[in-house]
Amino acid sequence: MKRISLVFTLLLLLGLSSCFRDSDFEGYTKTDTGLHYKLLMIGEGKRKPTFGELLQLNITYKTMADSVFLDSYSVNETGMVILPFNHSSFKGSFEEGLLNMCEGDSVSFIVDAKPLFKEFFKAELPYFLKEGDKVKMEVKLNRILDQKQYEQEIVRYKELLEDRDIEEQRILQVYLDTIPGTFTPLENGMYFQPVQQGAGDPVESGDLVRVHFKGSFLNGRSFESTYERNQPMEFTFGEQGQVIKGLEAAISLLNEGAQAKFIIPSHLAYGENGSSTGVIPPYTTLVYEIELLKLTKHNN
Repeated sequence: MKRISLVFTLLLLLGLSSCFRDSDFEGYTKTDTGLHYKLLMIGEGKRKPTFGELLQLNITYKTMADSVFLDSYSVNETGMVILPFNHSSFKGSFEEGLLNMCEGDSVSFIVDAKPLFKEFFKAELPYFLKEGDKVKMEVKLNRILDQKQYEQEIVRYKELLEDRDIEEQRILQVYLDTIPGTFTPLENGMYFQPVQQGAGDPVESGDLVRVHFKGSFLNGRSFESTYERNQPMEFTFGEQGQVIKGLEAAISLLNEGAQAKFIIPSHLAYGENGSSTGVIPPYTTLVYEIELLKLTKHNN
């Protein structure tokens, strides 16, 4: 009976903040700040979080077409992430809704994509989202952690990462054993497969390069493609921070007009932390198909 009253309290608090405003999305309610929410599951907990605490969450990110592009299970095997719950990142953030959840509750939120990536992830919008788009987030609040519990989770997470390093090598070997064609191993740990020969000089530091590329996981799922957005990438080769180390190493082996596939292990990609957006999990080997469209020598 007490738990039922808590649910009504949750709905009442969210309802009052939104004045029962109708959402543009079926089944959702919209708050005054622009956050859309829908209760998915009622948990058994009674405690609600406050700012300054540490929250253990499961999160799934979807496009509005319900296509999953990121979930916390890609970060670690438990599917749980720890969020230092210090403030709301932006007006209409899902963090506002967390304040009214109890341990065990699951809620679906709809938020604006641009501030989610800019303010929460501190990253640019991924290629499949544009300004004005929205993102659907399914969030389960598992536990509110104290400092001791948090430290225990960090130790357990580091143990998982050590296992991930070994697992990455195993998965890569299985991939190499099963894919068609032959990849040549390189000294830095990458693998190379030529597709089309180019002409002219190889790329050197300071050269201006224009490339098309497609980045995929070993299961074939693409996470970025300049082909899809019909916008080649152009940058000065050798300038720090332009691309990941493995992509730079790959381009250095090409000349104008050349196409090739490269397998790039995580130590030359996004490493033990994964990408800042969370799209690339830790210890993830990537496959890049690269085409060097144009090379302008720096001394020309």
